[in-house]
Amino acid sequence: MQSATPFVLHLAPGTAAANQDSDNTQDVPQDKPKPKAKRGPKPKVKPNPQAHLIHMAMANGLSFIDDAVMAGLYIAVGDSGGKLNVRPRDVRKVICFNVISTAELVARLRTLTGDPICERTARYLAAAARLAIGGIERHFHRNPTLLKRLQAQCDRTQRVDEGWPDLDDVAASYSLAQWEWQEFNAA
Repeated sequence: MQSATPFVLHLAPGTAAANQDSDNTQDVPQDKPKPKAKRGPKPKVKPNPQAHLIHMAMANGLSFIDDAVMAGLYIAVGDSGGKLNVRPRDVRKVICFNVISTAELVARLRTLTGDPICERTARYLAAAARLAIGGIERHFHRNPTLLKRLQAQCDRTQRVDEGWPDLDDVAASYSLAQWEWQEFNAA
């Protein structure tokens, strides 16, 4: 038959576990009581260090940006009756922000009527943008030459001080070029 050995716990003096049973309250200064944590989900803040590269890729009309945006929309947000719950163009704006958080989106984005977007829409946009940025970062990781080319183009743009291209003008010129091409083929 085996003899049982008793379990002995040796606490190192000066640790929180050793001081737990002692009544040395005069040695430890009393801090203010900590505020109670708020209920609900904790705010998620995602830094976006590649926002300038994403903006440059969008200005060049690279298609992997649209793929990542649509993947973010369908995976993170979903649709209702075949209709997306948020606009893809809003997600395209959000992925160009340096910091993505719900509070930031509520402050910076507006609806078509000019009112601030609601909290739920901001959460949807932030979730879709976080997922889209992950896909874009994976694409950059797989294609380091594309990353270098976009970085060089971004540096050249900042050096010449042309400023960032306006994405609305880029989209308008693209759609105009596509319209002219369709008109040419129709004749």
